Amino acid sequence: MAAVTGTGGLLGCPLTGAEMQSPDGGLLNMNPPRLRSYRQKIAGLFTRRAAEATRPLARALARNLADSLHGRATVDALTGFAEPFTTTAVSAAMGTPLADWDRILDASRIAFAVVPGPGAVDDVAAAWADLYSYYTGATGRCNGGLTTQLAGALAGHTPAQIAHVTGTVSNGFGAMLPILAVAIAELARQPHIITSCTRGERTWASVAGELLSTRTMFPIALPRIALADTWLGGRLITQGTTVLPSLIAAAHDGPASPSIPFGAGPHYCPGAALTRVWLCAALEAFFGTFPRARLAGDLDWQAGTLPVPREITLALR
Repeated sequence: MAAVTGTGGLLGCPLTGAEMQSPDGGLLNMNPPRLRSYRQKIAGLFTRRAAEATRPLARALARNLADSLHGRATVDALTGFAEPFTTTAVSAAMGTPLADWDRILDASRIAFAVVPGPGAVDDVAAAWADLYSYYTGATGRCNGGLTTQLAGALAGHTPAQIAHVTGTVSNGFGAMLPILAVAIAELARQPHIITSCTRGERTWASVAGELLSTRTMFPIALPRIALADTWLGGRLITQGTTVLPSLIAAAHDGPASPSIPFGAGPHYCPGAALTRVWLCAALEAFFGTFPRARLAGDLDWQAGTLPVPREITLALR
């Protein structure tokens, strides 16, 4: 799928790196029935029950990080909380060594990012190749977790296919950092929401769900091609038409839907339940510890598939 210039001209390269993952096990680039066979085998690893099982660890991790910030007047919530929380939570879930996180995250940022032009295609391909190389035979150096569990669930598939699936799952977890960072920044600008939660008038789960459905989401979904003539909102989308879904527009067109940020159908994000649990646990711990946390300066947003502040300086008291 070609990306376009500001004037609409074709760039001759994919819009995002997600389109360049392997079609043989790369979940986002597969379609039923092959995709369904993969998803059925791994579905049990991503149920709500499985996600809830991680809540105690996520809650303890978030509380420990928040407690470590006591005594400070101000803090960068990005480097002081969101980054270490994501690093530890994702590494524990995947069973990968903490020391490997920078490599995994760097590859993820490139592999899922907007492709700026044809000259960047080789970099994106190299990022995917590095992820696949890392997860090929990774069970020998990983301490259980999803890396080992995915290999078990996909027994009978080739090592390459298992690495392609694991790399896709790993890449998805990379989004946890910008999601948490944006959520913290948003709540620091809306103290009434923090107050309503600390008073018990709202639950942190409902706040996390609302943020996921309206603010902390990728602006667009992957481009798709209409496989048949389809009527959508009174308009005919003819077979063969390239469609670029706007998630932001969908989120603000009527009541927010919890399915918008995670998709639906065979491409529903497998990490949706984990994301909800981790975001809820992190926000509850941070703002439960620092209910008066407020932004102490302007936010400088860095561009990206999911824009995130360069730092989030908060006054804690």
